[in-house]
Amino acid sequence: MRPAMGTLLHVCATGRDAAATDKAVDDAVAAVARVDRLMSFHSAESDLSRLNREAVHAPQQVDPWTLAVLRRALRFSRLSDGLFDITVAPLLVRKGLLPELAESVPAGGNWRHLHVLPDGRVVFERPLWIDLGGIAKGFAVDMAIQVLRRAACSAGSENAGGDLRRYGATSQTIHLRRSDGLIPVAELRCGAVATSGGGSADPERLAAPLGSIVDPRDQSIRQGGDAVMVAAHSCVVADALAKVAALTGRASEPLLARFGARAYWDADRPRARAR
Repeated sequence: MRPAMGTLLHVCATGRDAAATDKAVDDAVAAVARVDRLMSFHSAESDLSRLNREAVHAPQQVDPWTLAVLRRALRFSRLSDGLFDITVAPLLVRKGLLPELAESVPAGGNWRHLHVLPDGRVVFERPLWIDLGGIAKGFAVDMAIQVLRRAACSAGSENAGGDLRRYGATSQTIHLRRSDGLIPVAELRCGAVATSGGGSADPERLAAPLGSIVDPRDQSIRQGGDAVMVAAHSCVVADALAKVAALTGRASEPLLARFGARAYWDADRPRARAR
């Protein structure tokens, strides 16, 4: 278990050659570190910080991985009609959930003002600050699993603070933590899960309640509420759609189905009766 992207990263792999498998695990961790270097809001040297400083002035070239995440984010924004929006960083800054980048915080922009040009450069139509915290961790997990597969590991698992993807011949019971212990939720053999995140003091919850999730419809920050877990083929899909499912509940099911994903809401679980 190693610290990465503001959480703990747990990587497991199985292979015929122990030395090659150990190297594959190290390379998988390095892939997560690369995502963190490229997409950190906190690092002035990251692609993301350079975009926040310069993309409104001139188109910017970014790393292929950063470009891949931006394209995915724009697709989720388009298909969710803006419920998933990486341009909510200014609100998170004003609420003290992200550090200030400048004295003047941009306002009024949204995902429609971010453009990927045909040559792959990125430009902002108006002053924006973007944050990839709602999608980059899922992408990092997917890249790490790709490393393990390319190294011919017969089984692999990557867990970054609850964003989990695995593959192999056997299944793993997915547990979520309550104050009275772990409870089984599903069996996962090949695929990914992500939850809405946050901590929970309620022993009757399947998962943690909503953390700091921005509702772009009214620029509010949702705290608390029923938790949701999304299962999908890839972690980047599960990670992004967990936010949409948390905000809209069952109204998100057509979008989830489009990606072959499924959500499990804490509210669906019968509560224990008082005695």
